[in-house]
Amino acid sequence: MRGSEWGGLKPEQVADWINFDATDRDWHYASSERISMPARQAEGVAGLWNKLSMHNVALLADEVGMGKTFQALGIMALLWKLKPSARVLVMAPNRDICHHWAREYAAFLRDHYRGGEHLTSDAPDRRPLHEAQMHWRLADLAEAVSEGSGQLYLTTIYSLSNLVLKCEKEEGDVLAKAQQAAAGIHRKLKSSLGDKGFDLIVVDEAHYFRNADGGSQRAKAARKFFGELGNRLGQKVLLLTATPSHSSLKDIAAILGYFIDTPVDGRQLEPDELLTKYALRRLRLMQGAQGYRNKYNYRHEKALPASFQNNPEAEMFFALYQKKLVQQQGQAGSNRRFLYGYLEGFESIGTKLDVDVIDAAQAEQDHSTQAFSGAPDTKILNHLTQLHREYFHSYPEHPKYDALMRECQPEDVFDTRIALHEHKHLVFVRRIASVREITQRLNAASDQMLARRIVQAWQPEDQERLLERWRKTGWSRSYFNQFVRQQASEDLGDQDLLDEQDQTDVADAHESDEKLASRIADLFVVKKNHKERSTDCSNFSLRLRKPESLFSLLLEPASDYRRGGYTRYDRKHVGERDRDDYGTAALQARLASHQGGASSSELGDTAGRTQIDYDRPMPSLWSLMYEGLPETTRQRLDVWLDPETGNRGIAENFGNYVKAGFLFASPVIIELYSWFTEFRRTSHGGDAQQRYLAFVDWMTPRLPSSLIRKYFIAALDSFEQICEKITDHALADWQKDWRTLTSLQSPAWFASGQSGNRQRLILGFNSPFYPNVLVATSVFQEGVNLHLQCRKVHHYGIAWTPGDNEQRVGRVDRLFGRINRQLQEKGEAELAIHYPYLTRSFDQEQLASFVLLKHAVETRMDACRHTEFNDEIDLRNVTDDWEQYLRKPVGGMHTDDPFPACFEDRFLPKKAYLPRV
Repeated sequence: MRGSEWGGLKPEQVADWINFDATDRDWHYASSERISMPARQAEGVAGLWNKLSMHNVALLADEVGMGKTFQALGIMALLWKLKPSARVLVMAPNRDICHHWAREYAAFLRDHYRGGEHLTSDAPDRRPLHEAQMHWRLADLAEAVSEGSGQLYLTTIYSLSNLVLKCEKEEGDVLAKAQQAAAGIHRKLKSSLGDKGFDLIVVDEAHYFRNADGGSQRAKAARKFFGELGNRLGQKVLLLTATPSHSSLKDIAAILGYFIDTPVDGRQLEPDELLTKYALRRLRLMQGAQGYRNKYNYRHEKALPASFQNNPEAEMFFALYQKKLVQQQGQAGSNRRFLYGYLEGFESIGTKLDVDVIDAAQAEQDHSTQAFSGAPDTKILNHLTQLHREYFHSYPEHPKYDALMRECQPEDVFDTRIALHEHKHLVFVRRIASVREITQRLNAASDQMLARRIVQAWQPEDQERLLERWRKTGWSRSYFNQFVRQQASEDLGDQDLLDEQDQTDVADAHESDEKLASRIADLFVVKKNHKERSTDCSNFSLRLRKPESLFSLLLEPASDYRRGGYTRYDRKHVGERDRDDYGTAALQARLASHQGGASSSELGDTAGRTQIDYDRPMPSLWSLMYEGLPETTRQRLDVWLDPETGNRGIAENFGNYVKAGFLFASPVIIELYSWFTEFRRTSHGGDAQQRYLAFVDWMTPRLPSSLIRKYFIAALDSFEQICEKITDHALADWQKDWRTLTSLQSPAWFASGQSGNRQRLILGFNSPFYPNVLVATSVFQEGVNLHLQCRKVHHYGIAWTPGDNEQRVGRVDRLFGRINRQLQEKGEAELAIHYPYLTRSFDQEQLASFVLLKHAVETRMDACRHTEFNDEIDLRNVTDDWEQYLRKPVGGMHTDDPFPACFEDRFLPKKAYLPRV
């Protein structure tokens, strides 16, 4: 298919086949409403299509959060409408972003594409006919293409950095080997695809290729992989990046240079000319209750000073540090210019960084391993920290850490007057030492608060004394168990649950690095290999989740998913005794009205079971909270339960989700345990049913102001977004167990090149559940959505460039996120952007330098016309009034797009788009 055969498109045609407003089935493009986001996305698809048709290369450089992925998916869908056999390759930075593409692709076809049935199945879930194939090695990609299977392939930019095996790096020219391997894969792909190669290549976060002349494997291999003039890997190439001039206008030519012939038309085009010819660049507007807002209407940058006041030891430590730093720089021949990244922090937990596990794709970024193993001051900090430890038998205090913690740590996590999303904080650092240290300190501070609530529930004679003694043991299980054994507490009557052999397989729910994790949350876990295998807390948790315990009904959905209680339970003969099963009977009662009930294989062994009536219906917390739900929240649940248009599987799936969050990933389990502890002190016995009902009665007046109600509402309001945007499973998958949440027991956690399964952190942070504070290196700087609950960003370690800074903030400043929702509900919102720093120190000077330079270039950066920016700190640029250059919300709205989509005849191909399907 020749390039001219693509033809030209107008947004009205795009809207015939793609609905960019899923909330309005009848939506269509109208030029009078061009300011709306659906209209701008329709224009984006048409504009990009026309540029690809005429020039074979297009650059979508829309501002962060504009829906670049959906616009690219629109191009792909219309290509398959034109040529059903087309093969498409998507290259994204890492695996997490590839999985995000697969989710967005399925959602796009299900909810937005109306151009025919050639791309989706006729099943209710409208699954893609062209399933996305993901390959993490380019050799595997080439093999899959040669087999002829699939039409949509996803791989990572990182794969270009991993072409040379570790054993081959020890000798020879590594870069030459990488080029040779890339050229071989290119030849194999072209042999399989034909001379024309892929019909379309999409490169996400294309600024990864801005260092075209760099000495990394990625830069060298990319040239051979994508192909030279006359031998390109793809007929058409669509590039996506919100920051095409990431740190320099030279970036634009460098990125495009992999895919276009240079010079163009016999001469070297200027950056402005390149963007005019190849790019679309539009600035994002969010619709609120009082019209549209740009980012400068609600972004609020705040300096967060940390002082040495009343802390002479810390001041002495950092005075010595600065003296050593000046001496080091003086010896290097320069005492005026430095690199950003000094004085970020040190690690007190004594974990040595394993550089081998760092993501190689990130290690090849401009500043190599500085962002991970440290800056040039690392040795100074390590040496002084060790001396402090030897003389004072403690690690030095770091006021900057303390300032950040005061901002991120709530005064009382049990105060339900505070919206749950206010507990969400996204913290960016540059060194793994800092990411781990901050995580440890935040969890330690949370433990103090959670432990206090538990101690209050037991009501000892001297609460503060007990709390302090327990803290000094590191919140040990042994100390807690010893204290509990001394208390006169009644038994639930189902203690045998805790003695079963099957309890030894309950695994730790958090990662193995216990030094960083919450010690209080750990009390609710049954430990496999620990002398204190269980605690009173873990016993309580088991009762809430073991179907053989009547108390497991507490966290079950209502029998009708509204108000209904349960009337029967199961009893079966096991060995020489009868065992009651409450949870399975409750599930069977719910599913009896959903898809004809569940099968025995889905419910487990149901043979030999006898149903027994309760003395009176048994309610769950769900049934008690239903009437008190806000009207809009209750309506959301009612839509799922509508007998004609709803699907009760969604409600069941939500029940599994919220139960996992209550038990493992929130302080709700602390609240429930504390309530039960207080209830036991006043309980007067009775059988299991009587005690259950007594506890329910005891809790009922406490529910309106409870955490569990707060989390239930927040989870219900965001559940559909979680399923559709964050996870890989169907909304109505009622058997989904949400085990991912069981590994998120700590209020704070980190994402770096060392942390595995980062997708679980994305899920947890976008939910109302843990982690509340996510501390990240650059692994979460690009291509990751973290916006559903969060509106607060902290630059603990300042970014390398304004482009990096914008990418960081863009993780939460996105359409359909918390900021967007507040604009719609209240007409105003604030995106808080904090810059912690140490006053009267080099840390303040480097931040001041960055803020001044960022302010000077960021408006020009919005227009892709900014001046050069490097990572050097020139102290001569620092002024005393630097804080006035921090952004504050301003009125007015700037709507001129730097490089808009144009549909005059002179911007259109001569031939019109003519679909064949």
